[in-house]
Amino acid sequence: MAILTIGEILDDDGNPIQGTGFEYDSDGKIAELLAQRTSPVFHTPGPGEWIWEMVGSDESNGEFEQYAVVCPANNQGTITHYHPNFDELFKGVSGTFVLEADGEEVILEAGEEFMVKKGVVHSFRCIGEDGDHGVLIAETYPAVGFTELLYNAFGLAIEGKAKPTGDLKILQLMVMMRGFRTSSGVIAGDLLIPVPPGPTVLAIMSRILAPLGRLLGYKPDYPHYRETEFWEKHINQPPN
Repeated sequence: MAILTIGEILDDDGNPIQGTGFEYDSDGKIAELLAQRTSPVFHTPGPGEWIWEMVGSDESNGEFEQYAVVCPANNQGTITHYHPNFDELFKGVSGTFVLEADGEEVILEAGEEFMVKKGVVHSFRCIGEDGDHGVLIAETYPAVGFTELLYNAFGLAIEGKAKPTGDLKILQLMVMMRGFRTSSGVIAGDLLIPVPPGPTVLAIMSRILAPLGRLLGYKPDYPHYRETEFWEKHINQPPN
C-alpha cells in the first residue's frame, strides 16, 4: 500500500504545483476507479473538482455514460441546474455529499444512490472536514455526450479563460448555448440549463449576445480540450 498524489496543476516546466492535487491509497477505491478510466483526469480549479470517464457511449451502446468525480470537502459545489433530456444517477463512494433536488436536501453517503430525473432542478456539494475529499460516481441515462460539455468548461477554466469560480464567462456561455453540439448532435440547451436564468431568459440572452461573443472570438466548441495530450500537459495524471 502507498499513498499517491495526482491531479496537481502542472507549471510551465511540467512540474506539479504542491497542494493542487489529491491523495489516494494505491489499494483503495479511487485506485480501482482510476484503473477503469477511459479518459484523462481533467480538473477545474475553481470548484476544485476532478473528473474522469469510465464508460462512454460507445461502450454502453448509447445506454449510459459513467464518470467518477472527486471533490474537496466544503467546496462551492455545482451551479443549480437541470438536464432537459437525461436522468442522472449519483452513487456515493466515499465522503458525504449534499444534493439539493427540487428544493429538498438529500444526504448521500458511501454506498447510497440517488436518481435525479430529467427536468429536476438540482446541485450537489461535498461536506466534511477541511482537507478531506469525497468521491462519487455519476451516470447519465441515456448517453448524450455530457462529458464533452464538461471538457470544454474545465479546459477553459484550466487555461484561465473562465471566471475564478470556474463558471463560464457570460459571452462564452451564450456562444456555447447557441452553437455547441456533441459528437452525436445533442445541443447544449438539451444538456444543461442553469437556474437562474432558466430556459426562456437564456434563449433570449443567447440570441442577443451570442453574435457579439462570436465576433470577439469565442467559440461554441474547443475540440483540443478532449485530447489526452492537453490534459497531460496541464494536469498530473495517474501512473499507467
